[in-house]
Amino acid sequence: MFDNMTTMEFLKLLAPVIIFQFGIWAYCVIDILRKGVRNLNKALWIVIVSFVNIIGPIAYLMVGRKRWEDD
Repeated sequence: MFDNMTTMEFLKLLAPVIIFQFGIWAYCVIDILRKGVRNLNKALWIVIVSFVNIIGPIAYLMVGRKRWEDD
């Protein structure tokens, strides 16, 4: 299927995923720095969000995000 694709065609195919990954990463890091976290410390959540790809930011949004009830 991908045998005769050039690198540029492959990157165009992956562009939405790359943009989504960068966007959710940026949102989570900014949210961590501004609002704080609930379970672990800020530095550890930034490492998780940065290096665990899609699962890290989703885990932060579900488990680590400080909610307005937590204030």
